[in-house]
Amino acid sequence: MEFEKRKAATLSSLASSKTDKSPKGTVDTHLIPLINTINSHPSYFTTSSCSGRISILSQPKWTPTPPTSKKKARGGSWLFISHDLANPNSLLPLLFPSESTEFTTESASSADGPSESAAGLVTELVFRFEPLIIAVECRDVEAAQFLVSFAIKSGFRESGITSANNKRVIVGIRCSIRMEVPLGDSDRILVSEEYVKFLVDVANQKMEANWKRTQGFLSGLIDNGFQRHTVSENGERRDGDDDQSERTANGDAHIGNLY
Repeated sequence: MEFEKRKAATLSSLASSKTDKSPKGTVDTHLIPLINTINSHPSYFTTSSCSGRISILSQPKWTPTPPTSKKKARGGSWLFISHDLANPNSLLPLLFPSESTEFTTESASSADGPSESAAGLVTELVFRFEPLIIAVECRDVEAAQFLVSFAIKSGFRESGITSANNKRVIVGIRCSIRMEVPLGDSDRILVSEEYVKFLVDVANQKMEANWKRTQGFLSGLIDNGFQRHTVSENGERRDGDDDQSERTANGDAHIGNLY
């Protein structure tokens, strides 16, 4: 079936040493156990993911567009990005540099040319926290409905079926603990260093809450028949108990019940 072919191709890509299409280029370490656990079930495989991130985005200033014009993404580049807890001492020199220091950004599309700041354009700077988001292709609508229900039960209340047609059924797993705070622009920061430290503290608290929900989601899936995976110190995947591994390999894994 086409589902099995797409899953096999995706798992082969995940196992490859080549970088993927994301700006980071690899799967977030925090997500490896959850992704492997989801992919162990015959009814699911992940198509994209982010474990959560704290960032400062440099983006073009908003300009009004005629109602008849098609809306376009504003794009932008990162002044700072981390998938772990952020250290305010790493951010402050980027926002309050010395006169001899210029803004340096990590562009998400550097192949298209220099970033806005490098080109001398004034850009907006936005402090952001974005929680976990995973896209999962499901074998059928029934499998998708179970995963959505379980994700919502685990705290990812914005989860839902994002696409369902004759070819593919896609679920988005996400929640609403994000934050987005404008800081000013590349010419002038409108907040104090103390306020930036406060924002970092709030974002770190949200990141820890995000990790807690992620772990709860993972534990719940394992309790409902998904195969357990762990990651050793050298990065190798280790499977769970032999009986469960054999059931999954034989296609005998089941979708559990919600309690």
